[in-house]
Amino acid sequence: MDIQKGQRVKLSDLGVNSQSFKVEVSISGITVDMACFGLDSQQKLSNDAYMTFFNQPKTPCGAVELSTSNANSVSFLCQLDKLPSSINSLVFTAAVEDNQTMRSMQTGYLKFQVNNQTSAQFTFSGQDFQNEKAVMLGELYRKDGAWRFMANGQGFNGGLDSLVKHFGGEVLEETKPTQVQSKLSLSKITLEKTGDKISLEKPKEGDGYGRIVCNLNWKSDTKKGFFSQSKNIDLDLACLYELSDGSKGVVQAVGKTFGAYEKMPYIHLAGDDRTGANTDGEFIYINGNHLKDIKRICVFAFIYKGVANWQEADAIVTVNVPDNPLIEVKLDSSSSRLPMCAIAMIENDLGKFKVTKLNEHFQGHKELDKRYSWGMSWRIGWK
Repeated sequence: MDIQKGQRVKLSDLGVNSQSFKVEVSISGITVDMACFGLDSQQKLSNDAYMTFFNQPKTPCGAVELSTSNANSVSFLCQLDKLPSSINSLVFTAAVEDNQTMRSMQTGYLKFQVNNQTSAQFTFSGQDFQNEKAVMLGELYRKDGAWRFMANGQGFNGGLDSLVKHFGGEVLEETKPTQVQSKLSLSKITLEKTGDKISLEKPKEGDGYGRIVCNLNWKSDTKKGFFSQSKNIDLDLACLYELSDGSKGVVQAVGKTFGAYEKMPYIHLAGDDRTGANTDGEFIYINGNHLKDIKRICVFAFIYKGVANWQEADAIVTVNVPDNPLIEVKLDSSSSRLPMCAIAMIENDLGKFKVTKLNEHFQGHKELDKRYSWGMSWRIGWK
């Protein structure tokens, strides 16, 4: 079903029920940040936790969860039955970065997907906008006991912060990157060069950093990129760790050493995507409440099967620390064909959380180990 701008339609008429579906938003030609605002009956963001975006990818109730397939396409997994009664609507938005405007976009769409099949779609382009830097693309809302959808396309001259303020939220003023943010942080920090680092302030006494999420994603476009030349490419996320008691080890799919989150080493690799078909990429979870037990972690990725050019792969790693700006590490500064890339060093710096970009390439585990003085013994492993 094609949805027209301004059209209002019952969710059930779109072939969608409230239990589980995806809203996919894609925009080409400009760089955008997509978000979903959970609003109350007054159309206000009464709870900052119900803004779902790159730095806060899931609502507390689990009703909305963000996943990213590439820089300009995201999916929101929606389970409306989980939403509290205080949330009356979900508004899906897009905001441009830098000096761009919405009129510069080439094409865009918002589509509903059920069981990986598109049931309805709202299509738009730059011709539908002027100099807006942020737009409300569509809204899911409750009316007469049923969920409905409206394709609105309303724009704002300001960016993402203007949207937040429009919905009654508070935006942090620019502060030093080491300062812990107590309100909603819309910022993300990109470590551009090898050796760039970010150090966050210590948590309050007795508190921890919570669940730290490291995510690896890469280009899987079948028309371009070195990874597309083989269906058997297997890019793995892994890490070396050294604990405060001196014990060392590795968390990786090879050898099925997936680690553990609630017990030593307090690091867990979630699954293994062998094909790149999982648009969410691969994840490592670090228990930030046990940072005192962790001395350092070297996050790395390697090509388990196939050969790749890291530059063409357009791989990116994000480190998400609760209540702090998203840390982004792009692996885009080398055309090395060595199969292993050291991405970032995470260290306990006297109780502070510190991330340093590495972006160095190696033939294998032994060379990586030697470079960073881990001192472990290695033998051939498999999955």
